[in-house]
Amino acid sequence: MGRYGWDRDELYFLQAAKHPALGYVDFPPVTAWVGWAVHEVFGDSLVALRSTGLVAACATIVLVALMVRELGGGRAAQLGAALGWALTPFVLGSGSIFHPTWFDALAWVAFLALAVHVVGRPAPRLWWTLGVVAGLGFQAKYTIVFLLAAFVLGLLLTHERHVFLTREPWIAFGLCLLLAAPNLYWQFQHGWPSLHFASSQNTKTAADTPPAAYVAEQILFLGAMVAVVAIGVVWLWRRERLRVFAIVPVAVTLIVLLERGRGYYPLPADSLPLAAGAVALEAWRPAAHRRRALLVALAALQLAAAVVIGQIVLPFRSTRSMVESGIWKNSYYKDEIGWPELVSATARAWRSLTPEERRDGVVLAGNYGEAGALALYGPEFGLPPPLSGHLSWQYWRPAGLPQGFALTVGFGNLQSICSSHRALATIDNRWHLDNEERGRTIDACVLRKPLDALWKPLIARDEL
Repeated sequence: MGRYGWDRDELYFLQAAKHPALGYVDFPPVTAWVGWAVHEVFGDSLVALRSTGLVAACATIVLVALMVRELGGGRAAQLGAALGWALTPFVLGSGSIFHPTWFDALAWVAFLALAVHVVGRPAPRLWWTLGVVAGLGFQAKYTIVFLLAAFVLGLLLTHERHVFLTREPWIAFGLCLLLAAPNLYWQFQHGWPSLHFASSQNTKTAADTPPAAYVAEQILFLGAMVAVVAIGVVWLWRRERLRVFAIVPVAVTLIVLLERGRGYYPLPADSLPLAAGAVALEAWRPAAHRRRALLVALAALQLAAAVVIGQIVLPFRSTRSMVESGIWKNSYYKDEIGWPELVSATARAWRSLTPEERRDGVVLAGNYGEAGALALYGPEFGLPPPLSGHLSWQYWRPAGLPQGFALTVGFGNLQSICSSHRALATIDNRWHLDNEERGRTIDACVLRKPLDALWKPLIARDEL
């Protein structure tokens, strides 16, 4: 689970766990609080952190089986849906990185599992549970609003719209807001930084994930289960009381596409139609050989997808094989390589400074990945605690910053903060893998003003 090393996001989340708060610039607090609990028990354990995502994903597998049972499926359908979901490359990658995605996925699948019970039976007294799950999901990742928007749209477009004339959905909405309130208050206190971040993230995602890539990612991350999901959408549409759940996965996919989100954002919404597709296939009664051939073909395709695409989300290969094969170009592995080398180069540069520069100086990282690596590995190299203005790191700083000198790591535009500067090292890694850090410089910088005066206008930033 920790084969290649810490991902840049994981280094960030580890430091967030050491600074528990009600909110952060670019994510809600659940991930940090989970990280805090893990750190209290296991310390700086990458495997322990990543195990939390695996646990969350395993919970979604159980919930998929329960959805099959709720829809009337037998044991064969429950087992088939659970295995099919478990073998999607999306779920297989859950233990490969500590990330809000897995807590978000659990919230989505739990919401759908409850919603199909509340709306399908119906069970109006249980509407409050939807509000609780939605509120907790909002504290895990803001993208749950896409699911809630699709669910409301599905209700409005079907005969289930009458529920809005009852008090239960509004009670659920109130509970959701109540649970979301602490984070919303933090956002208000800090000037709504997540809105600024979302704007910059959307710009980057739009460039990285055009519509064709968005659709391709969804197919790759679901594998052969795409066919089962499609069958499930049709099955749900043909049942009037469940029609809302045929609309939800389609609507949420379109909403995220228009919002220019990542291709994997809406995938948890496919869990319910996958469960419905398993029920439909179990009830299908063609000639025995046709049924057997279809199920064997689906199983074979899903296993092939798990093996082929799994290399992108699971560390099957050795580091050398991963680098030489080029798999890193299509995965997040490139962000797991080179952090110890970056810190070692920074330590050499720090030791090369004069005693006066070190006495009046700080180590200032350009982004949260560099800052996280310096915080994790820096003490063993004799480095002082790093500072950074990137995202939530901007708040993890001493009250006073009178320093007039900085050893900058990875800064792009030094002219804005330095009256003079000199390059001391160029960042690289032992594999010479061309990741985001390679080629950046470590510089000695005489600051134009004391760091306090530069912090807010030129160093702190809410954008990627």
